[in-house]
Amino acid sequence: MTATTGLPPCVRGRFDELQSFAALLARTGEDWRVTVMESIRGHPVLRHVDRRELQDSLLEVSPSQAVELVGLISVGSLVHGPSESLRVPNAERDACLREVLRAVGNGARFFTNHGHAEDGEEGDFLASSFHADVLAGLTIDVCLLGVSDENVLVLWRFEED
Repeated sequence: MTATTGLPPCVRGRFDELQSFAALLARTGEDWRVTVMESIRGHPVLRHVDRRELQDSLLEVSPSQAVELVGLISVGSLVHGPSESLRVPNAERDACLREVLRAVGNGARFFTNHGHAEDGEEGDFLASSFHADVLAGLTIDVCLLGVSDENVLVLWRFEED
């Protein structure tokens, strides 16, 4: 069983439980992917994720790009595109999203299956069209995984096409 360390209180109500998964967990060993797989094992959609695909389909993104991805996962649509509200600064929302990323811990690295990660620092994760390496079977899905020596952040959005 993976120990949950808990997301910051500001995230309450920010992630649609029918179309997303959000957890901050204590890292259980050297390979952080084990912690991710343990956390999603019983989830009705994410249980279809294959560990090998998870390993092969992720690209690293910068912390500033991770903020965009947290926003997309929290209020964007993978089918209809991100909410336009994400392009408009919102002090409360933006502070919460940064707090979520800080909760991962010092030296955190961030990974995603979102296709714009291929563009490096030029990647626009709020673009209305994008591709992703689908990991969750018959759905469209985008994940953001944050990893530090202590914790693993698992944020995932999934929608039927």
